[in-house]
Amino acid sequence: MTIAPLLEGFKCYLETFRKFTLLTLPIFILLGLLASSGDIYLSDENFFTWGILLFIFTNLFITPFLTSFCILIVYDLQKGNLKESLGYYLVSFQLILKVLLLTLATGLVVIGGLLLFIVPGMYLASRLLYSPYYLILEGKTVLSSLDASWQVTKKNQRGYIFYLIYYWLALILITFFTLSIISAFAMSSETNSSLFFTNSIANAFLSYAQLVLISYPLLFVYKNTKTS
Repeated sequence: MTIAPLLEGFKCYLETFRKFTLLTLPIFILLGLLASSGDIYLSDENFFTWGILLFIFTNLFITPFLTSFCILIVYDLQKGNLKESLGYYLVSFQLILKVLLLTLATGLVVIGGLLLFIVPGMYLASRLLYSPYYLILEGKTVLSSLDASWQVTKKNQRGYIFYLIYYWLALILITFFTLSIISAFAMSSETNSSLFFTNSIANAFLSYAQLVLISYPLLFVYKNTKTS
């Protein structure tokens, strides 16, 4: 296992950055606005119910939709076969429930493993890391996607753990950097509107960064695993 697929994924991102960002930015902005609004409503007793509803809508609808949308777009972008954007919207809407169920199933397995002294959780997460690609790109069921990822990662398990650690560390560093900027801005800001705007951008950026990692370097790792 090498870092070559990761580098290839980042290279593809640089080459397709403009098209990918233009196609996905409106949805990321919407997600950022909804997440920030939900945070504000959750801290207000009068609008707490609205905060819960926004939280549910964002995490159970927008996030699974965006995951499918980004992976499908990048898969076609790297092949130079980008289709009409309406098609990606329709397919992503159809995949929302499946992606949500897969995310919940994977999350429960990994959390259970993490409770067993962390290492089992990392191992399980690395073995199931490629299940979203089987679900979204190959049309498999939730259980079949989990099984396919488990089977394909039987060999070179240390390498898959390396890719998982890379993904987690990248997310941690990006999140820490973003939250540091928000904290500094919050200390100097005197208006709630400015803070809301900043939080919206931060939420959108964090989601964008996470899905870039999933849709580019990890997608190329998945492709490399399939062909090796």
